[in-house]
Formats: sequence, C-alpha cells, structure tokens
Amino acid sequence: MKKLAMERSIPCWIWHSDRGGSNRLAISVSFNLNRKITGLSCRFALTGRADVSLDGQRIAEIPELAAHTAAFTLVDGFPNVLEAGTHTLTFDIVTTRQVPIVAVNAYLAGRTVGFAAYIEGEDFWLSSDESWVCGDGTAAVVVSRLGEEPFGDLENGPEWFVAGGFGDIVAKPIGNVRIDQSTNAEATVVNPGVVRLTGKAAELEPLVQPRRNDLNLFYHLRKQYEWKEVRTQQKAREWSAASVVRLALPREENARMKVVNNGDAAIHLLWNGAESVYEMDAYDGCISEWFTLEAGASFITLPQGYRFIQLTVFAEQAANFDLLISFDAVGVDLNRVGNVDSDLPLMDQIYDVSAHTSLICHQIGLWDGVKRDRLNWTFDYYLAAKSGYFIWDDYAVLKRAVSEVGEGTQRGYWMNGIPEYTMWWICTLWDYYYHTGDRGFILEMKEPLKRHVAWIKENIDPDTGSMRDLEGALIEWVPISKEDAELGVHAVLRQTANRLQMLAGEIPELELDVRELWTAPEIAAERFLESGVLALALHGIESGYVGEEDARQFLLRYELKDPFTPLSAFQLAEAYSAFEMKDKAWDVIAAVWGKMLDCDSTTFWEGVKLELPDDFHDALTTYKAYDSYRMSLCHAWSSTPIKWISENILGVRIAEPGCRSIVFEPYAPQGASRCSGSVNTPYGPIQVEWKKREDGSLEASIEAPEQIKVVRMEMAR
Repeated sequence: MKKLAMERSIPCWIWHSDRGGSNRLAISVSFNLNRKITGLSCRFALTGRADVSLDGQRIAEIPELAAHTAAFTLVDGFPNVLEAGTHTLTFDIVTTRQVPIVAVNAYLAGRTVGFAAYIEGEDFWLSSDESWVCGDGTAAVVVSRLGEEPFGDLENGPEWFVAGGFGDIVAKPIGNVRIDQSTNAEATVVNPGVVRLTGKAAELEPLVQPRRNDLNLFYHLRKQYEWKEVRTQQKAREWSAASVVRLALPREENARMKVVNNGDAAIHLLWNGAESVYEMDAYDGCISEWFTLEAGASFITLPQGYRFIQLTVFAEQAANFDLLISFDAVGVDLNRVGNVDSDLPLMDQIYDVSAHTSLICHQIGLWDGVKRDRLNWTFDYYLAAKSGYFIWDDYAVLKRAVSEVGEGTQRGYWMNGIPEYTMWWICTLWDYYYHTGDRGFILEMKEPLKRHVAWIKENIDPDTGSMRDLEGALIEWVPISKEDAELGVHAVLRQTANRLQMLAGEIPELELDVRELWTAPEIAAERFLESGVLALALHGIESGYVGEEDARQFLLRYELKDPFTPLSAFQLAEAYSAFEMKDKAWDVIAAVWGKMLDCDSTTFWEGVKLELPDDFHDALTTYKAYDSYRMSLCHAWSSTPIKWISENILGVRIAEPGCRSIVFEPYAPQGASRCSGSVNTPYGPIQVEWKKREDGSLEASIEAPEQIKVVRMEMAR
C-alpha cells in the first residue's frame, strides 16, 4: 500500500510479468491518505480499452485507441477531492492489438503492451511502478521507461517529464536564436534566445490533427506518418495572408520549443522543423505539427531534432497576436573531459562539432541521430562509442543501449534484423572493456553474449565455414551488391572471432570456450580489393583477409572518391594510421569532415559526398531505401574524428585493456605547430601538450594519472 507521496517520480510503463501473454489484465494500486486531498486528476496511457474503478465503483470507460499510447489522457470521472483513508484505483484492461514485432524491432518483444498513469493533487503525487498489483496478486513489472521505444515521448505530461524514464535528461535554454525572415509579422529578439512575434493572425480554418489508428513499430515511425499528414494539409493551403517567421538555432539540437500567448485571443500555430533549409522547403517528412494556444496560455513541444524552424500563425477569426518563443536543448548532461586546442583551426572545429554531435545523441539511449530514427542501432552505437570513450566520463547511456538490444534480442533473431549487427554488438563489448576495464558490466552481459555467440555458430555451415541465409546483410550505406555485402559479413565475422578470443582471455568468468568458436572461411584477398567498394577493402584489411603488403599497396595507390560515407572515411583514416601514413589519414579527415563544415554543418552527417550541388541534403541519399532528404545531418557514428585526433594528434593510444598502459606518440599534421588537449581515461584525464621545433621534431609533455604506465615513443616529425 502506498502512503502519501511527496517525492515525484516519472511513471513507468508496467504490465503483468507475462508481458502480453494474456489479452486481459486488471492492474491496481492502493494508497493511504492521512488528510483530505483536493485538486486531484488522473492521467493514463495504455494499449487496449479499460474500465476504471475507484474504491470498487466504476468511474470511467476507456475505448481502445492507438492514440492512448501517444499521450497521457485525462480520466473523466476521477474525483477532484478524496477524503482521508485508504483508496484503491483499478484499471481493468482488455487489449486486442499489440505493438507489431518484426526482425528490426525484435528486441522490443517484451514491450508489445503497456500501461502508465499518474495521479496528482495538492501536495500529492502517485505514478505507475512495480508497487502496482496485477489481478492475480503478483507485482507488476516495468516493461519500459518513459521515452523508451516503442512508445517514446508522450504528450500531455508535465514539463519536468523531459527528464525521461532514467531521470538524467536535462533541458538547457538556447541563446542566440536568429531571425532569418518574417512575413506579415514583426519578429524581434527581446532577450538572448527569446523571440517576440507580433502581428495580426489571418482568418483561416484550423488544420485537422492526424488520427492515430495504428500501433507502430517505433515512436519515430508514428511521428513521420503524422508529420506527412500535416505537411500535406499545409501544402494544400493558400498561406499568403498568414503570418510566417523563420528562425535558426545556433546549431542543431534535440530541442523543444516553448510558446507563450500574451495576446487577447486564441491563435493556431503551425510549426515546421528541419535540419537544413532544403529539407524545410522540399521534404514531405519534415517536422510538421500544429496546436491551439488560448489567450494567456503557454505550450511546450516534445523534443525533436532540428536547427531551422518555421512558424505560421493563423486564427479562426482575425486577431492581433503577441507571442514569446524560446527553445531548450534536451539531452543527458555529460561532463566533457576530452578537448583539443591547436593553431590548426580546422582540426579544432572538427573535434568540437564531433563532440556536439556525440553529446546531443546521448538521450534515452545512444541514438544514431536526433532527427529521424532516434534508435539504438547496434552498428551506429559501436561507432559512436569510439569517440565517447575519449571525451565523456560517463558511459551510462551507452551501457543501457548495449544491454537493451543485447538482452532484448532473443535467439533466432539478428540484432536490428541485420546479421552483422549482432557481431558489432560483440565487438562493442570488447571495445568497452578495452577502454574502461569494467569487468562488472561485461559479466552482466554474460548470458546474452553466450546466447548470441551460439546463434552465430548455428548459422555457420560447419563444412565451409560460411554463413547461411544472409538476407539483409548491410556493411555500408552506399550501393553494393549482395555478393559483396555477404563478403563483408565474413570479414566482420572474422573480426568478431578475434575480439571474442581477447575477451575470453581477459575475463575467463565469461566461460567462453575459444576452441568452440567458429573459423571463418578462406577468402582470397583479391575479392576484397577488386570490388570497388571502399568499405569492403577496409574490412578485408582489418580482418586479416588482406595481408600487410597487399594492404600497404592498396592504401598507397588509393584516392578517396564517391561513393562513401563518414563510416568508411573513418575506417580509411584508421587504416592509413595503422600503416604509418598519418599524413594521408589527416588528409581524409580534413577533406571529408571539412566538406561538411563547408556546408555550414553544426553536426556531422550520416552520409557525405565530395561532389555536392547546392541542395546537398537531397543529394546525400545513398541508400536505395531512403526517400529524398531522409539522410540524417546529425549522426553519432560520424563523431569518430575525436578518436583519431586523440590517438594520433594528441598521441594517446591504449596499450593494455582498461588503459593500464598507454603509448604516447603525438603527430603534427601539416599546418600545425602547437597543440594541447586532454583525453579521458577510467583513472582521470591525461593532459598533453606539444610544439614543433625548428627542425620539425616535437617537444612534447604528458601528465597521466599514476595508475597508468606511459610508454614514450620517438616524437613524430
């Protein structure tokens, strides 16, 4: 039984421990009030329909609507006042539709149904958690936390719910909002980050809010469908008389917008959000939402990823309006340890934009990007983590992304529906241990690790060593044949086996019998090098299918050309560095990431091309399943220059797992004569400083925590 609740907690999605095994569930909570409570209300979200009872009396009947999974809805009939004593609230739920599960979201199989609720009143708060009881007397279990897939963020919650189900997300005001243009309105900056918009709203019929008829695989898919519906209505309207303003944030953010109506009349506000002005003007799927704001009221949107905003003000009866508009940046508040400062501005800018890209993708999970998918894609966070180890001192977001997909994906499924993504998950475990030395977390993953290793083995032909049934193989986001993709998977398979052997040697408690691991098939080096796909050649080199001499000759003669992505560009820079061709590696970093900066990017992209027209966003679609403008301009897997700069320019490379020892060998790219910076480690930051002597050699110093052994190499010229 719950007592009077003084501390406010964010409601969880809960259900019976069968997690959808039955289509009917009664779920209740009893709470004791030591005095009369006034100003009460109850809001809920659920899959299914429900009869709601309070103290044995039915107070509401809730129909089964998909919309009830997208917002907290008020329980009509819940009393405004409750007397002192013990009370019991019950939702008797029947669900006929569950969240659909396919290969790509198989890790959410335990979240196909759910219920969340909260009661608030004067000095009273009660929210759904494991203390609620199912009809058979068993305790409810948490199926997901607020913000997690498949339900995502919910509308109609209090503003402080922005903290998310893990309680670590913060909202920080954004300053220096820029006014780009306005029509039929006066826009002025009245305070840093606050825009006042005044004018006369044109008389127009309100738009129709999208109907939520279906349960979707993911939150972002639902939002995409809804945005396209609103966008279609927007394009069908004649808006010449409406008041329109365009704003720009200083850089892309996962942002929420707050609007205060200081006018005397209700207005409607249609807003669009986009990562580029090209997307704003042309993409049917750009953020498109509208709401009504009564006189004196305020409204705050759910966080979404954007940099550019268009606001259209209209009303059912022409009226003057006076609005205040401001924005918050929303994300986990990480402590930045890593940094770099040099006399090479391009390098410093690449590092800082990479850091911002990484930071804003730290949300409920380590998202691939903040605009589109906002998912825990295994390969994406494997790459995103490569920068995170060097710059942030907290890996909680990475760990919950790793555990969610690893624990949730059951045997018989590939992670995210892609065969090699299961392999990248295993590689992530090795990387995490190599950088952090955190044996505890790796041991927490022991059961799913053994399960996924067994599933990989089950899909290998014991006679040939080749993998079977590689539908969905995907090693790069550029045009690639099925044969080449499958070849790449076998290179990843070999890399994964190598990492598993190292992991087994470091942590014998995992009970991984390396003698029982798979042996990858024999494949000639030429098949990797002659394919014409950069990523395939690099996987061949990394896996050892391509020998050192062949690899060196390939790298010496290779010239970067389209198509590629920041993924393969980073792999190319890494390969150059491994073969002591750091000048060529820096040239790649400077060309590729510099190209994005030339396009005024404030975050780094999912895809890039060396040759781009003015409308670069449309031109970036490199994967055949994407529509125009769907390419993400904020993608955490493109923050990898932080790793390269930390290991090469600052010269700090881990020599033993857990950072027990490091090799110190800084490098000065052409144009740089001094550099300083810091690198995160499990024991605290490493500080580095170097400057170039007249003879081209480096005078360098390093300060490392006493637990770390530093091996100095000859300073590179």
